[in-house]
Amino acid sequence: MVLDPDNPKQVDSFGVFIEGDDNAVKTLAEIHQPDNVETTPTGLLVTEDPGSSQQFPRDSQDAAATPARPMFVPFVSEGSGTPQSIAKVDHTADGGPTDVHPVPPNPDIGNWGAWESSGIVDASAAFGEGHYLIDVQAHTLWVEKETGPDTFIGTDTRPDDADFTYKREGGQLLLLYIPETIPD
Repeated sequence: MVLDPDNPKQVDSFGVFIEGDDNAVKTLAEIHQPDNVETTPTGLLVTEDPGSSQQFPRDSQDAAATPARPMFVPFVSEGSGTPQSIAKVDHTADGGPTDVHPVPPNPDIGNWGAWESSGIVDASAAFGEGHYLIDVQAHTLWVEKETGPDTFIGTDTRPDDADFTYKREGGQLLLLYIPETIPD
């Protein structure tokens, strides 16, 4: 976006920096359902909330199967560069010893894409250049549960989600060092 130098409330021109999912869903090099953006001196950091359109079984051999991932899109003189995956959400705890409600694999639970990377912010003031805080929302990893009615869904018709409001899902706050964001 280019603002008028005499009136910063006036937009002189506007263009698309990068498009996500402008090809068929599950295109590996595309950003899927962008969720959060952080600007850096050298590009943009974008987190994905893949949702159901990008879910695959965890053991999928499909070349496009990917978990949620933060992406870096470098600035270049002509606009944006190619999005680069800088990390991938690791789902291996799902169904493991810390999961108090493991369920067998099914199309709705435990797939790559059921967890999301979210909320990326610059943490350079506390940790130094190139450091960012990001969280992982592990939607199918239950780390604590209590008995109670399923008041989230309204009925108890999906036993895998029963007692949803009385469960605490897993998640992490992570510190990432991303050297690509540091100017030369």
